[in-house]
Amino acid sequence: MKFISEKEANSLFAISCLYGGILLFYIGITIAITSNKPQYNSINKMNLIGWIVSSLLIGYAISLLNPSLFIVALCSAVVGIFNAGMKVRVLYQRQLKIIKVRQKLVLARFLLASFMN
Repeated sequence: MKFISEKEANSLFAISCLYGGILLFYIGITIAITSNKPQYNSINKMNLIGWIVSSLLIGYAISLLNPSLFIVALCSAVVGIFNAGMKVRVLYQRQLKIIKVRQKLVLARFLLASFMN
């Protein structure tokens, strides 16, 4: 990160490398999704990828417009926290749907068993 604030460094190159590395990290996570449990593989990946790419582009643009070290570090941290939050939100919503379906199945089995007796 200190490289970004040096006068000899080309800020466009440094910021591009930073956000390129972040993008490669998210590509690696996306590729590794196939190793997850099946209940985590059924999330809407395109929606999540859209949010991640959008936030990366916005952070990249803000960092290019004001290439001071503080702004670049702040933007990259906010982008990382936002993307992690979106991932957790999507997984949490999926788990809530699974829990609701299971509750309905348990209720249906209970009602069916009470009618049989």
